[in-house]
Amino acid sequence: MTLVIGMKAKDGVIIASDSRASSTLTSNDTVQKIFKLGEHSAIGIAGDGGLAMYFLDQIKDGLNHGTGISDLAEQVRTIGKKKFDDFFEHLTPDKRPSLSLLLIGYTKENKSEMYTLSSTDNFVPRKGVTGFECIGIPYIADYLLNRLYESDIKTESGEELCALCINETSSQDRSVGGPTRIATFSESKTFKELTQTEIEGLRQKAEDFQINRKSRFYPEDPNSGTNTVSPEQ
Repeated sequence: MTLVIGMKAKDGVIIASDSRASSTLTSNDTVQKIFKLGEHSAIGIAGDGGLAMYFLDQIKDGLNHGTGISDLAEQVRTIGKKKFDDFFEHLTPDKRPSLSLLLIGYTKENKSEMYTLSSTDNFVPRKGVTGFECIGIPYIADYLLNRLYESDIKTESGEELCALCINETSSQDRSVGGPTRIATFSESKTFKELTQTEIEGLRQKAEDFQINRKSRFYPEDPNSGTNTVSPEQ
């Protein structure tokens, strides 16, 4: 399965994902799930990996990236519906293989926006209203983001928060995992992926966060026993 996260920050946007593709018998941790579309737009995919890659190959050359993210979402809806009707004309939309998309980018007025689209309802775009969106296996990430995300977050902190969400999800669901991938851009800065060295630093911060949070409930020193406070204190 998959976890893809899109996030709006004060000074840009972030898109992040895991890299695991799994089945009942095997798993592979080298799957790319986030892609640059234009200099200021990107897409994340979740669902049948082989179908998703072929679908993206089929539609991306026909997209006009210069008209803004809201129009790009409508282009994906139109082209996506046509492709799926061609691929699976013998099946109703709810019976077709499930494919979810997360679009993130900027409008012509330089406003950041996100859209989620699903093959199960003909890729009707749904505009994000919370500042973040998750597709794939979103439950843990949605919980953490609802607790921790604020609209004035900066990109650097948003990268760390996305890494935390993916790290926490992978610790509880083995269908999410492999190297994390994170990319950022803004209305003035073009799409750029973080290096694995940079992401490893974020992953370590996520682990430190987990340890610090747990220590609030278990403050005992493992070498000397429970730390007690004298009545005078």
